[in-house]
Amino acid sequence: MVKLVGPLFLEQDDEDKLNWKDRFPGYLMNFASILFMIALTFSIVFGVIVYRITTAAALSLNKATRSNVRVTVTATAVIINLVVILILDEIYGAVAKWLTKIEVPKTEQTFEERLILKAFLLKFVNAYSPIFYVAFFKGRFVGRPGSYVYVFDGYRMEECAPGGCLMELCIQLSIIMLGKQLIQNNIFEIGFGFVTLFVASFPLAPVFALLNNVIEVRLDAKKFVTELRRPDAVRTKDIGIWFDILSGIGKFSVIINAFVIAVTSDFIPRLVYQYSYSHNGTLHGFVNHTLSFFNVSQLKEGTQPENSQFDQEVQFCRFKDYREPPWAPNPYEFSKQYWSVLSARLAFVIIFQNLVMFLSVLVDWMIPDIPTDISDQIKKEKSLLVDFFLKEEHEKLRLMDEPARRSQGAGTRGSRSQVASSPASGRSQLGSIVSSGSQHTNV
Repeated sequence: MVKLVGPLFLEQDDEDKLNWKDRFPGYLMNFASILFMIALTFSIVFGVIVYRITTAAALSLNKATRSNVRVTVTATAVIINLVVILILDEIYGAVAKWLTKIEVPKTEQTFEERLILKAFLLKFVNAYSPIFYVAFFKGRFVGRPGSYVYVFDGYRMEECAPGGCLMELCIQLSIIMLGKQLIQNNIFEIGFGFVTLFVASFPLAPVFALLNNVIEVRLDAKKFVTELRRPDAVRTKDIGIWFDILSGIGKFSVIINAFVIAVTSDFIPRLVYQYSYSHNGTLHGFVNHTLSFFNVSQLKEGTQPENSQFDQEVQFCRFKDYREPPWAPNPYEFSKQYWSVLSARLAFVIIFQNLVMFLSVLVDWMIPDIPTDISDQIKKEKSLLVDFFLKEEHEKLRLMDEPARRSQGAGTRGSRSQVASSPASGRSQLGSIVSSGSQHTNV
């Protein structure tokens, strides 16, 4: 039952309020739906990976297209990822709104915060899943010659280019970011992620984001002036849940960039070779240091090359990895160099993360959120406001005390007149006594 409490507010009886049992189905539906959509996103990413593997295998069979296999597969796969991201963004936005409605939030602010959180989570996973795959997973689980990892029968896991996956990551970021800006007019929080999360692999991202923001601000200004109705202004204390989201992205970007530098690029392996294994302190011989030996006689049946480009018989081939040679006691196991590079990568991530966090805290402490002159002006305004309120209170107290003073003054004047009339009456009584005494004497 709903009853009227005041002119503007309504109150529900306790028996009509929703408890946790009433909200539990909505929460369960939200949890299951979000897990399903995240799994759907990962499935689509896996489907694109299968497309890359099968297309690369098909193009490699033709001599005319064999030289451009990697470029063709990369470009088409990125375009497919972009189209899928744009379609799923629209779907996930509508689904997030529906899921928030079935939760029945108590206030409008709670509704907006939950809607923003769901939409951001789904769109973040949708936009960054293919990028995370290229940055941290592609080429990591391919195996080695003689023991490759196969997705399907006859189809090996795809590998990075000989120079690594950093260039492909840059291409993927640039196409997806520019495509979202041109087609979807971009989304601020996702654009902020492109600028911060993988800036180490795509340094031009902040430039494109700045140009996009300048153009978008002018276009939005023209729309508000000429095409749209004036929006209703609403006062808010802060930006709400957006502050937590942007702050989380900023902290997460430090870790991601640390792993991009340490794992995706060859920065750490080059440093380890230069200062630990190089004879003259240079990078001369670095490529040879990163290659391992494999005995071609140990290839599995049916996986040998059909023809050789060399005139003489080849006994050993080289592949990019840190593994023991076939004549070692533990052939093809990870070598000492592998563990040295891995420990250096982990050490770099820890040092880089803590150093950047310390510098951010230091800068935050040195540069206040509010400038000193503005802070002093705010304090001065507050002091003037307090003085004004005190003066108003004193004036109200004076006006309230004035009638009491007037009544008190009137009472004092009345008592004084009574005191003044008493001596006069005494003198008249005394005169009457005197006159009566004189009459008595005459008798």
